[in-house]
Amino acid sequence: MSARNGAELVPRSKLGQTSYTRRLRRLVGAGLVATLAAMTAVALAAGLAKAVGVDFEIPEGGAPIPLPGFAIGLCCVD
Repeated sequence: MSARNGAELVPRSKLGQTSYTRRLRRLVGAGLVATLAAMTAVALAAGLAKAVGVDFEIPEGGAPIPLPGFAIGLCCVD
């Protein structure tokens, strides 16, 4: 089967592959942007909380959690 692309006929396999590649690139790009935005928002919220006096220490004698730890997800505790 073929589809019209402007004035010429293009095989559907080529149209589908190009469309799939473009969608995949857009999806990956959007995912990266969303990840960076979430990391920034969490680090900003932790920084603001720390500025007003919230103490980020692991219970039972643990070390304080550094701000970059929030951005990359190292703050998880059992």
